[in-house]
Amino acid sequence: MTLGMAWVRTTGRTRELIVASDSRLSGGQAWDAAPKIMLLPRTDCVISFAGDTNDAYPLMLQACNAILMHQPAINRALDISDLKGHLIRVMNHVRAYISNLPRGEEIAPPPEAIFMLAGYSWRMKEFRIWQFHYDHHINEFTFKPINFWRARTGNSPKKIGFVGDKDAIKRARSLLISMLRERRKLDQGGLNMEPLEVLRDIIRSEEFPSVGGPLQVVKLYEHMNAVPFAVYWPSRSNGEVTLLGRALMPYETASFGVIDPDRPTVTPVRLERPRID
Repeated sequence: MTLGMAWVRTTGRTRELIVASDSRLSGGQAWDAAPKIMLLPRTDCVISFAGDTNDAYPLMLQACNAILMHQPAINRALDISDLKGHLIRVMNHVRAYISNLPRGEEIAPPPEAIFMLAGYSWRMKEFRIWQFHYDHHINEFTFKPINFWRARTGNSPKKIGFVGDKDAIKRARSLLISMLRERRKLDQGGLNMEPLEVLRDIIRSEEFPSVGGPLQVVKLYEHMNAVPFAVYWPSRSNGEVTLLGRALMPYETASFGVIDPDRPTVTPVRLERPRID
């Protein structure tokens, strides 16, 4: 399956929304080069997924097509809060065309996929995160917002959402709380790159067979642009440059820089490579 996260990062007066994921597809094999974060045709949001690719990829691609064909959606006149409802309706509409079901089944089985839509709302002037999940009571996809998490004591606004295996999410939450407590940030301040460190450590631990492969990282800014960052994986000293799960080839460059997973708060390194014909 997956372990994916989306959170609001705060450093001083700067805020940005970060979406990160592992890169493994599993099902009789482990394929560690799968894109799990999709950059949408508009630049202020991305969608990521966890679950069965048989459900996830067609729905994400149709969501992308729905944006491409609707001018207010692609030019961002349609705020992400309204886009969210449009994409939910598209996903439910597409599923109405499933046919040739096994004998004795009248409706398609529930999709085994969960999505996370994350981006910047120009209307609300804030970063928003929603989880799209299939509701078995209404037999449709619906959504729930990811709101600020406040610690038990003090005033510590932190916004973070998870998608993926329940056990992996539980482990990630536990590690994140321990890390914040150790750094004396549990009750004060926002999140920096702690969630990425937790995701890195879980992948490296190989504790969950369905969570693996390179880190995928996309940053979204308040100027309404989404930027995919490359990552040295498994480390800068002993690894490859990967982008959205895929190791770059010798002649490819990382346009926005490369993140060192062991020093994720450091400005990404610019990578220039000679062209190979």
